[in-house]
Amino acid sequence: MLDQDFDMEAYVKRRLTEISDTDERGVAREVLLKGLLPAMQVMEERYRKLEERVRKEIEMSGSRFAVYTIAVRRHAYDPANRSWFPVCGQDIQDGAVCRRIYFRGSKEQKSAFEKASCFSAIDREGNTRRIGIRRSEDYRMAMESLYRLFVYNRIPWRTVNTGDLDRFYDVYPLEEEGDMEEWSLSFGEWEGLVNQDYILLWNLEQFTFRCMKFMVPCLDGKYYEHELNLDDYDSDSGYMVEGNEDILSIRYEEGRILMTSFKETFENWRACRFSGHLDMESHGYDGRMLGNAGKESFADCLTEHYGQGIHSRTEIFRMVEGLGVEAWVRLIECRIREQEQAGCFQADMNWFIREELFPMETRRVLELTFEKQGGEEAYAEDMLRYAVSQVQLLLDEYKCVGRLL
Repeated sequence: MLDQDFDMEAYVKRRLTEISDTDERGVAREVLLKGLLPAMQVMEERYRKLEERVRKEIEMSGSRFAVYTIAVRRHAYDPANRSWFPVCGQDIQDGAVCRRIYFRGSKEQKSAFEKASCFSAIDREGNTRRIGIRRSEDYRMAMESLYRLFVYNRIPWRTVNTGDLDRFYDVYPLEEEGDMEEWSLSFGEWEGLVNQDYILLWNLEQFTFRCMKFMVPCLDGKYYEHELNLDDYDSDSGYMVEGNEDILSIRYEEGRILMTSFKETFENWRACRFSGHLDMESHGYDGRMLGNAGKESFADCLTEHYGQGIHSRTEIFRMVEGLGVEAWVRLIECRIREQEQAGCFQADMNWFIREELFPMETRRVLELTFEKQGGEEAYAEDMLRYAVSQVQLLLDEYKCVGRLL
């Protein structure tokens, strides 16, 4: 009877034919077809609706809030495309002093590039200027703010693939400040790996909203409950409300977000939209797109929702397989070591999560070995780091590292 293909009505009718006595068959027919069968159908429908409700509630935290990034040239940014937005709004402002570069090299090349003492530039008067590079702090701060947004909305955090974000560097003058927009930059031996005037886009849009209705106070007379009706927005997207001192609590219901506040009215509260439909038709949007949606299953969503960790080797392989990195790397081995081996990749894509119960230096090492499948080696390394970072997020008792064959 638990089989979803089981036909209860056909089964009852077939068994009724086995009753030879006409009177008994009539009574049984009355009881079963008009009494028991309708009750069973009502119960099955309620179970179906309950299952669908649980599935929607669990899956909301996954695909609804997937984060995607893509690197494009600044002049190729298309404001009419409503699915891609700058990670840092300063990137699309005219006259920005800080210039960004995108570095395409491997792990070893990035390390050597960062250790280079300085580079040169030619200003508008033809003078040679000394310039330096540093990790793009604006982008890293934006990722940390995104993590706090998830925590505030009580949505489980899933590792965002920062493979492209980690390749951006800010260029700054080592001497006096100047209008770097007019400078011609030179990176010497690294010139072939540096793309200038690139920016990073993601599928997150910030917007403001205000109180639209007369609010009725809560039963205790101290609070007001405000509603953000999601039916007024894109139904394919996910939404979160940014925290502020006026909002006391947030909860999600079907088609709306409810916020409790002391204030009866408000304006300019901020929310964030996670675009579900990614428009790639804009000219210049032809680079690699990195995302963290993966191949979701209900079991994975359930594990993520309730914060269940990894307990077996099989679970590690299944989880990595669900990340969708098989086009670049494939997990072939995992082993426990007492010490970390040289040349390993770190789980460094969640650098902003610092509430660790067990310090890294006291943990044993879980070494994940990957085999390169295709594409550039630098991109395969990014996918490896992403996979190791997600495993580390779910595995507290070990320090996770990765090796690439």
